Amino acid sequence: MIHHVVSWTVREDLDRAATIERIRGLLTGLVGTIGSIRSLHVVENVAYPGKNQDVAVVATFDDLAGLDEYQVHPDHQAAAAEIRELVTGRAAVDWES
Repeated sequence: MIHHVVSWTVREDLDRAATIERIRGLLTGLVGTIGSIRSLHVVENVAYPGKNQDVAVVATFDDLAGLDEYQVHPDHQAAAAEIRELVTGRAAVDWES
């Protein structure tokens, strides 16, 4: 199983709650469209604002090939492009268990 986590900081000039909901909609909308997604959750930071990033996606895939399929899928590419316009910082980690 491959676990994929990406977190972002919402741009300061945008409404934080509305932006997180937009990101949530973009990413959860991929479930059922990209067959390699086994689970996908969008979570909002609730502790240490200003230190922690604001929002993250936590997704799982059967293997690296599934993660690769997700990364290059046109619908994911479109969602990622829109998300890049809404955020300033990004961090990611992928691990296998």
